[in-house]
This record gives sequence, C-alpha cells and structure tokens, in this order.
Amino acid sequence: MPKDSEKPIRRLYFGDNLSVMGNLPDGLVDLVYLDPPFNSDEDYNVFFQAEGLDVDEAQWTAFKDTWVWDKSADEALELISLHGTTRLATLIDALKVSLGKCPMMAYLVNMGIRLTEIHRIMKDTGSLYLHCDPNASHYLKLILDAIFGPTRFRSEIIWRRTGSHGKSKRWAPIHDTILYYTKSDVFTWNNPKRPYMRGHVDEHFIKGTDGKYRTDYYGNVMTGSGVRNGTSAAVWRGFDPTSKGRHWAIPGDIWNGFEVKPDIRGKSTPEKLEMLYEAGFITIAPNEAWPLPYMEVDPSRGVSASDLWTFQPYTGGTVFGTNEGIDEDVRWLSPKAAERLGYPTQKPLSLLGRIIEASSNKGDVVFDPFCGCGTTIEASERLQRQWIGIDISSFAIQLIKRTRLGGSFPGLEEGIGRDYEIDGLPKDMTGAEMLALRDRKAFEIWAVTNIDAKPNEKKGADGGVDGRIPFKPNGFDKAAKWAAVSVKSGEPKLSEIRDLHGVTRSDAATMGFGVFVCLREPTGPMRKFAREAGTIELHGNKYDALQILTIQQILNGERPRLPYVDPSVIYKKAAKSSSAQGDLLSVITTASAD
Repeated sequence: MPKDSEKPIRRLYFGDNLSVMGNLPDGLVDLVYLDPPFNSDEDYNVFFQAEGLDVDEAQWTAFKDTWVWDKSADEALELISLHGTTRLATLIDALKVSLGKCPMMAYLVNMGIRLTEIHRIMKDTGSLYLHCDPNASHYLKLILDAIFGPTRFRSEIIWRRTGSHGKSKRWAPIHDTILYYTKSDVFTWNNPKRPYMRGHVDEHFIKGTDGKYRTDYYGNVMTGSGVRNGTSAAVWRGFDPTSKGRHWAIPGDIWNGFEVKPDIRGKSTPEKLEMLYEAGFITIAPNEAWPLPYMEVDPSRGVSASDLWTFQPYTGGTVFGTNEGIDEDVRWLSPKAAERLGYPTQKPLSLLGRIIEASSNKGDVVFDPFCGCGTTIEASERLQRQWIGIDISSFAIQLIKRTRLGGSFPGLEEGIGRDYEIDGLPKDMTGAEMLALRDRKAFEIWAVTNIDAKPNEKKGADGGVDGRIPFKPNGFDKAAKWAAVSVKSGEPKLSEIRDLHGVTRSDAATMGFGVFVCLREPTGPMRKFAREAGTIELHGNKYDALQILTIQQILNGERPRLPYVDPSVIYKKAAKSSSAQGDLLSVITTASAD
C-alpha cells in the first residue's frame, strides 16, 4: 500500500469504461485483469434464489452479451483511426474487409479502442490478463499484438471453466482463454510455483528417517553431452567436464530450492556452481566422479506454474503434500458453490488471487474495467493491493459495495476522503437528475437497487413495474413474496400510480403491495389515491398498500415499510467453504494481515 501519509487508491466507477478511462492519467496501473462480455450470442441472467418465486420472477438480465453494428461501433471505428496505433488501424481495416459489419466486428472495434486506452494508463512495467473464450480469442490476440507488440505476448493460459458441456458434433467446450501481455520487457513476475505430483516425488526422491524427502541423484546429472566453449567448459573444484567430453549443464529446478531466487545474471558457470554449493544444493561425495545436486522437497516449493490451469476431478491425493486434486485451487464455481453471488460470469476468487500474486506486489494498483460482481476488487483488497474497478451496471456497483466490500471488509467506509470512493452514482438530487437525463434505464436500476429491490430489465409490457422488493410475510424462513416497484423520472402522473395499483391487485404474489418512486414531488391527487388504497394487516401490524417515496427521501435514508424485507435474496453473501478454494481464500486473507 502507499505511504502512511497517502490514501490507498480504492475507486469504483459507474459508467462506460471508455469514458471513465479517458479521465485517468497515463501510467497509473500496474496490473490489468479484464473479463469483457464474450461474443457468445447468449443472454446471461442473475438468478435470485428466493423460495416461492417463479423462475421468471427470480431473474433479470444482468447484461446482454450480444453485439450489433450500430452508431457506437461506427464511433469506435473512428476513434481507432484517430487515436489507435497504425498497426491497429490497419488490422481493423483488414478485418472489416474480411468479416464485414457483423456482430463480431462490432465487438472487436469496441474492444480495440478500449484496449488502446488500457495500454495508455498502464505503467511501463505493467501486465495485462484478458479473459475470453475461443469464439473471439484468436481475433483478440491479433488486436493485442497490434497494440502491445507481438514480442510482448507472454502466455496463453487455458483455464477449465466447467465440468462438462455437451455439444452435438463438436468437442465439448469446457475452457476459457486468458491472454497475458506486458507493456515492456521489464515487468513484475513473482515466479509462482505449483506442488510436485506425488508420483514424481516417489520416483525421484527418497524419504529419510526424519520423514523428509531428498533427491536421489547419481551420475552426471550436472553436465550435458558434448564439449562447449566458454565458462560451461571451465574446471570447478577439480572437476573438468571437457576432459570427459561434456560441459556443465545446471538443472533448472535446482534454483527452486531458494526461498528467493538469487540474481544470477552475468555470473559465470563456476560462480553459479559455487553459489549452489555454498547454499547446500550441491554435494561433493568422496570417490564420486561428479558433484551431485541436493534438494529437499517442500510442499510449498515445486515446479514453475504452467499455462494449463485445469482442475481434474477425482485426483485428490495425487499432489504431493496435500489431499487436493490437480489445480483444485482454481476450479470452476459450481452452481451451488458457497462463493457464488448469483452473478452469471462470476470467476473464482482464487483464480484472481493466482494472477494478482504472480504479476503484482503489495501496494500495486490493480485495474478491472469490466469489474462485474467485484471478484478482482475483493481479491486485490485481500492481497493488499490498491484497486480501480469500472462497470456499466449500477447493480454491479451496488453489489460490490454491499457484498464484496461491506460483507468482507465491514471496516471500509465509502465516501469522499474515506476508505474508498464510488464515482458516477448519484449522491444528491443534482446527481440523480443528471443520471435520469443521461440514461433513464440506469436511473431506474439505481433507484430500485437503493431500496433493496431487484431490477426488472424488461422494457415495454411490464405493467410499469421496474423492480420487485422480496419480502417474507410469514418470517425469514418462509416463502417469499414481492412488492411491485415503479420508478418515474419525469413529472409523476395520477394514471401511473393507478397502473401500479392495477398490477398489485391482479398479481397475487404482491399481496397488494406497491411502491411508487418518483424524482419529482407527487401531486396531491396521487397522495390521496395512495391513502385510499388502504392498508394491509399482517400479524397485528398494518402497512400501507401503496407507498410513495421521492428520490430525496431515498437519499435521506427512508425506505418502504414492508414485513420482513430480505436483501440477502439480492445481495447474497458468499458462505464459508471447506473446499480447496475456501482454503486458498483463507491463505489470501492471512496474507492481507501480514
């Protein structure tokens, strides 16, 4: 984290990431992880597991992962020609000729201009991980090559995202791709390790009386065949590889024995051998023709992590030093995983933990321009990194605030000059009016989520219902009902509250409850109509059937009065897990306390 006198960077932005990034300075962030909407032509839905609600009532579309060539695509194309690299502009022109103005092309131009902005705000030592699927990964790699340069490509990581996914007449698609690039040739790399496989240890190591596993090497394993020039042919401690037609070839994994790998740049082979000998990683036994490497196996040390991150079910116990399976720490989230928050494309916290620990250090700034439900934000906070997140959904920002930060770090306070800030969501009437003017639907969702309601993403034939507040009239352990919410950003009309009342009378699931939210003050006849709608009595308590709330009242902290409102239906808190992922979360939490 920054110096004690400086406030850590913790910022959430609600809005279009392209616009937000335009106001961020050059060279701000150390690590970027982005999981943009794939061009999968699917609608993803957030499911709210509320007992007693039908499937259609228990979901709303969080975002549409579909792209069309429209005005925004034309604008992105123009921005690329004005501000993109020559290589990117040339590539986009070629792709447009090849693909035409199709949905994929719309996706690519929108990603191209955003990746250009991301490159600008990255530090010269920064790294980027782009999470995508095979539908678009090959195109995105070309775009990244054009922006970062082909020599800045580091890895293509294959992450197994599900257990099975049957498709007719094709191999089952069960993996995502994570493209890893750096801005320059100088970057943070903490050389992450994975444990040895138990079979490897049994074959290549021996177990001593103290219970520790040690190397069992013999022969010329420190040399390679053939004579070489230079320091690999030098005599060291009386051993002359050239005289035996060989040369020094130090096994790479011997350096894994160091807690921190020493800097061996510019050192000669004899100097490296001496360094290893002094550290106890080379032994010289009497009457042996060659020195031998010596290592003890520690579960915390192993082989360098590969680019295959593929949990294998039913492999528990095959990894040395643990009962976990292969890559169990980054296994996909099952539908009933304790960590799930109900967000459609949610990634495991431990997946982000692996990336953040590998390519950043404590105090570095991690940036996620498509932060969704906030996995990157929580992982960064746990690992003592600074963070910036952007999302175009006000619901996502509210979810991060209430669940990711409020649930996991209750001591963090939101507000200007406090622990973290949220930019773009209204804090006063002026902000609310500006949001309503800029994006009416975004205003509705913001208003709805502020009163513990689920947004209704449908447009059109919804009877004027913009959201639903889950409540449990017979107690928290009983079936859920919902109060219908109508939000109006213009001058409120008597006919609008009448329409809402009609919905509540015709839909038994509401039990007659309706909440009318308005930006402007309601008229006298509207308030009179609400009073005449009467009250509903439950368990000896009376509640107004139709309730009117102004935005000013909501900003002042007022909320509808309903029986047993249950916000956890919307803002689910991840339960503790005893799985490998849960164990890793404990490790991340412990690390944050160092």
